Amino acid sequence: MSDDIDTLFLKLAQAATAGTDGALRRLKLLHQAIVNREEQGESLSRLLPTGLAEKLRTTGRQIGEAETLTVTVLMSDVRGYSGIAETADPTVLAGQLNEHRAEMNRVILGRGGTVMQFVGDSVMAVFGAPWPQADHADRAVVTALDMHAGQAAVNERWAAEGLPPFCLGIGLSTGVVAAALLGSAERVEYSLVGDSVNLAQRLQQLAAGGQTILSEPTVQALASPVNADMLPPAMVKGRHTPVTAYRVAATAAAAPGHLPAQEGP
Repeated sequence: MSDDIDTLFLKLAQAATAGTDGALRRLKLLHQAIVNREEQGESLSRLLPTGLAEKLRTTGRQIGEAETLTVTVLMSDVRGYSGIAETADPTVLAGQLNEHRAEMNRVILGRGGTVMQFVGDSVMAVFGAPWPQADHADRAVVTALDMHAGQAAVNERWAAEGLPPFCLGIGLSTGVVAAALLGSAERVEYSLVGDSVNLAQRLQQLAAGGQTILSEPTVQALASPVNADMLPPAMVKGRHTPVTAYRVAATAAAAPGHLPAQEGP
């Protein structure tokens, strides 16, 4: 197609140079059509998770059309954020959130993950969607460690400015999900549906500052074993049976003050 477009451009340019009636107008229209397409693609890339815009252009998926994928879901949350927000200047806090999100986005994309959404101080990412990845679990675990380290570096800069640090609790869950564009013609979101999504959120709530909690399927899916402590089976909201999870311990740099796990149901 690229060669055909180049040939067409050349013919129109030659005709325009020769003064052929309408050739210059058609050349301008073709150029504008290509510019508009690229601008639309750039806008789509900004509105949708990484890689999804390209997948939509190549596969043409429709709203509500789901595909089944095995993925690892990552959920991150700032420990003690409500207490920070209670005394912080909202404008300053917004700046901190923006810097935090930028660092998390950089780390996740750097490991081949897809940032699904930012909600307040929480981050949701997935590995293995929209494009399958055989090593999604390994990528997710390394990413979680990188996120702790990245935020620790940001905290050092904030300390020099007298700003409170952000300390992360992260949960990882591996399993089968349905991935689809869900919504209406006016507004759609790329969504993951499945138990693994809910479990990642619950495991995140068990993590103290600087810690990462892995589901048992995540540990089993790892090609490179990680140093983690098995936790006693525990009940989590929405589950009828106890969940076995593994904790990757916090580091001193990543967990100033050893903040507790998130309070919640």
